[in-house]
Amino acid sequence: MPDADVLPPEAYTWWVPVLGLVLLLLVAAWYVFVHRWTDPARVARRRSRREAPGPMTPSMRQRYAAEVDQHFERYEREHDLRALHLELARTMREFASERIGTDVRAWTRGDIAGYDPTRRVGDLLSHWEEPSFAVRSDAEAAASAAHAKEVVAQW
Repeated sequence: MPDADVLPPEAYTWWVPVLGLVLLLLVAAWYVFVHRWTDPARVARRRSRREAPGPMTPSMRQRYAAEVDQHFERYEREHDLRALHLELARTMREFASERIGTDVRAWTRGDIAGYDPTRRVGDLLSHWEEPSFAVRSDAEAAASAAHAKEVVAQW
């Protein structure tokens, strides 16, 4: 092969080493972020702040218990099981929001059940899903209202 056919090596353009350096910096920043976000001490502090709901006054508890009673009384007049469970779910979401200081009204039932302070409310919502959306249900209205009042009184 004659030397005239061999081409000399081409130099990289200026942006190739700059791109390599930027990518290395991004990888380093990602490692720093992951380390700081998953640091056990920081995770424990975040969890302790999140799991400590503030105190709830008896008047607030009475207000939510009275709302549950109103929903049940409306059910006894109208006999609409679906509406009862939808209203109970709305009330319990408001109760949980006020209890933990975070708006959980837009959270899914799974999100509420998975978040430790609101686990009991999430369990109630999972039991009420079927009567809230089914055409016919075998759910008991009195038991649903009693469970809601129990959570309001104890949590």
